[in-house]
Amino acid sequence: MGVRGGGGRGAVVRAVVGLGVVAGLPAGALPAAAAQPQPPPRPAATAATAPAVRLASSGRPGSEVRERVQKALDAMVKAGAPGVLARVDDGTGSWTVTSGVADLRAGGEVPHDARFRIASLTKGVVATVVMQLAEESRLELDRPVADRLPGIVRNADRITVRQLLNHTSGLADYLDHDEFEDPLVYGKRTYRPEQLVALADGLGPRHEPGTEFTYSNAGYIVLGMLVEKVTGHGLGEEMRRRVLAPAGMTRTYLPLTDPHLYGPHATGYYLPTGADPTAPGALRPVTELNPSFAWAAYGLVSDARDVGRFYRALFGGRLVRPASLAQMRTGVDTRQAPVFPHYGLGLESAGLTCGERWGGTGSIPGYQTFAFADADGTRRMTLSVSVQRNDPEVAAMIFPGLDALNEYFCGTPYPRGPR
Repeated sequence: MGVRGGGGRGAVVRAVVGLGVVAGLPAGALPAAAAQPQPPPRPAATAATAPAVRLASSGRPGSEVRERVQKALDAMVKAGAPGVLARVDDGTGSWTVTSGVADLRAGGEVPHDARFRIASLTKGVVATVVMQLAEESRLELDRPVADRLPGIVRNADRITVRQLLNHTSGLADYLDHDEFEDPLVYGKRTYRPEQLVALADGLGPRHEPGTEFTYSNAGYIVLGMLVEKVTGHGLGEEMRRRVLAPAGMTRTYLPLTDPHLYGPHATGYYLPTGADPTAPGALRPVTELNPSFAWAAYGLVSDARDVGRFYRALFGGRLVRPASLAQMRTGVDTRQAPVFPHYGLGLESAGLTCGERWGGTGSIPGYQTFAFADADGTRRMTLSVSVQRNDPEVAAMIFPGLDALNEYFCGTPYPRGPR
């Protein structure tokens, strides 16, 4: 049996939140520095081999922090990640650490400038485009999506643009459909956005619009269609003009059906559901796949430098107005505290011990990604893991990623607790 689901943020979140209560951060609670009132959803009216350690740096960040981050990455490799890369930018310099190998057969170092599929970090870029269109009065966040895309889904006359952005629309996720059992099968097919939305809609609504948080990649497919409807241009073109070019993201692109990763990259792997991760050949290479199933929800290809540039530009006020950014960072309760407590408009928060940091996580066959930044985007970290696993032990591999984030932003490992 193949990977059930196949991507988006859910695989990462389920793995880490599934650890249960975290010491010092009881489930349902936030770090003290981050415990701010959050509004409810708004209604329409409002494999590892021995680690191959490599360091690359510019500027003068603290060597102790770098060593701690390196230790966290080595732990991820020991727990089953083929290769891991972390890049840190602190406003005065940057440094990159890697662990593991670029390919399980050929070996080699994980390239410091490796491209990877950034999965659901794509949502932040799409949301930025939508917020710009709202600033231009070309769409309204609290108007029904049926205004521009009548009949696109059931409840289209009651689902608002904002609800699609913050996953409170109730729209099901097409990845829950049996179509998406095995990436070696669906990753060879071509899907149109309309097909993906229809598959989700056929599963029926998960709840009434605006009543609770239910993560849905289909909502962002609808948003991509909305951008194209409003602008008359392809989504990739609008991304380039409005976000990628202004932010200096020269290594980022949105493939439609092209299965290849261009430039330096590590081989991406996945572990089929039910497979023994210790068995020879258990991890299947899945670097090349037709990404049409991901598109506006989690289809972008980028590298760690460019991901950091996105959050620097967005949080630094170069892409949207302050009022728009404030809305993007106004989160609804995900019921996944303390680890990922809030989801805003295309952005999510990480509940670190020194307070929440905004950014995103993503998972797609081959790669998992974490990226978060301080409020103004000056200090930021991007972490890429070259595997997507779906087994009970995946949390042991992913959790050290939280260590890396917490070590950088807060100076300590992420607290452990009973599982």
